[in-house]
Amino acid sequence: MLERETEHILIFEIGRKVFGLELDRVDSIVEKTSVTPVPNAPPAAEGVIFYRDRILPVFNLLKMVNGNNDGTGNLLVVVRGLSEDFGISADRIYGIMPVESLKIRHLQSEERENPYIQGNGEFNGTDFSLLDFKI
Repeated sequence: MLERETEHILIFEIGRKVFGLELDRVDSIVEKTSVTPVPNAPPAAEGVIFYRDRILPVFNLLKMVNGNNDGTGNLLVVVRGLSEDFGISADRIYGIMPVESLKIRHLQSEERENPYIQGNGEFNGTDFSLLDFKI
């Protein structure tokens, strides 16, 4: 069961890793423009972009979840954060799937190896990690 009620999950890939994100947390999906690096930023921060008349931080999701840097993505998933929006890179969008069509296993807090992963799922034989951004 998901922590919040949602009906659809966005499924996307970066660096051969597949992720799911509750659709109500997605603002938009756009082509990633030039990202400006920010000095002394955390390793997972790619930098910032100018998006809809505001500065938007962009993060490398793989560095956030496992410290890896296998993909930088040519797409940007703009996420509605709790305090501010941010972008995460993506290489490929698989689509928007209804929750009931996905086999989702919610992880209890003691099972979580990473604070950004709330569960695991499967769609069409492909495993994915379900994201949880409490930021």
